[in-house]
Amino acid sequence: MGSRSVDVAIIGGGLMGCFSAYHLRQRGRSVAIIEKGKAGAAASGVNFGNLRLQGRHPAEFPLSLRAHALWEDLSRSTGEDCGFVPCGHVYLAFADDDLPKIERAARDAQGAGLGVEVVGGPEARRRWPVLSDVVKGASWSRRDAIADAAVASQAVVRLAMRAGAQMLDRTTVVAVEPTASGFAITTDTGVMVTCGQVVNAAGAWAGELAQKFGEPIPMFAAGPPLFTVLPEHGYAGPSLHAVDGTLLLRQGNDREAVVGFFPRVRADLATGLTHVPMERVERGLVRLAEVAPGLGRLQQGRVWSGVEGYLPDMLPVIGWSGSTPGLLHAFGFSGHGYQLAPGVGAVVADLLVDGTTATPLDAFTIQRFAGDVIPDEKLWSEFDPELVAKFRKMQASASNA
Repeated sequence: MGSRSVDVAIIGGGLMGCFSAYHLRQRGRSVAIIEKGKAGAAASGVNFGNLRLQGRHPAEFPLSLRAHALWEDLSRSTGEDCGFVPCGHVYLAFADDDLPKIERAARDAQGAGLGVEVVGGPEARRRWPVLSDVVKGASWSRRDAIADAAVASQAVVRLAMRAGAQMLDRTTVVAVEPTASGFAITTDTGVMVTCGQVVNAAGAWAGELAQKFGEPIPMFAAGPPLFTVLPEHGYAGPSLHAVDGTLLLRQGNDREAVVGFFPRVRADLATGLTHVPMERVERGLVRLAEVAPGLGRLQQGRVWSGVEGYLPDMLPVIGWSGSTPGLLHAFGFSGHGYQLAPGVGAVVADLLVDGTTATPLDAFTIQRFAGDVIPDEKLWSEFDPELVAKFRKMQASASNA
């Protein structure tokens, strides 16, 4: 029981919430983070760990580059080893139809000032001998990196708390009510938080709060199947990413490698769980052996996934509420928010303290869902059919509303 009064209350204790809290504390604002589970332990702590610059929507590059500079400085900021490895990132094409996709990704990245290089299949196999001749071409982004999500997320939680953020974890928000001076937040632990501004950074659950404030959005929950392997020959190369989504590979810890692949599977918001069928893992092992025979024999390790919020255009919502003054949204990162997180925290602080930011955010406004949003082509190929059907149903309901 009791009450807290702060300048800003952040709903959600993942990387978006904790980076926002840290940057707000750097700007002199008092902050409380309200997290229903353990801070940094949901999707922020269990994702694949890619810090990928290439392959982004052009509108994301300014934010992504701002974020990457912060990632590159994170070990100094936290005083901890955050598992950051500047290994680079390679998009792989397995079919002739995929080659224009990697060429487009490279052009977009080059337009943002990144040094991305397109190479043919023979050159890719020469540079990365682990690969087989199923690889027809690749794009190589040197500055990209990886960071162990479990390690980095907890380091950022500690960073926010050392900066002075108040952490209310294992605390569920029951109600958020506007007041004359801001908001009053009721929690299931009996703690009342009053504040001048609220940040909705609740991840896959953020749509519930947006809807309560009259801003429904067609977000659904899913997760990518992930597992570790212990290869006969250790892997210490760049992060590999099939442009068709059938394989992701990065180096891991203790000679392990981390593997991911699509389609993404359904996640349950009620339980916070995502089930990965074992036949998917078996399929992933077969694909890995086809693409990277240089790994040798593969011993499968643990299997897991996260609970992530996806929007039809595969772009996030970052910016002010269109219905409620003082409410700021930062959610819906559609499976690629890990790399963006420190930049999101910085722009959230800009908006709350200065009222504006130099980082372009127009493409991420929640008001775009007041009209027709064109679905990203990945929606049809990177998700289970039941998730595609669920989205179509949501889209039809929104059109009829």
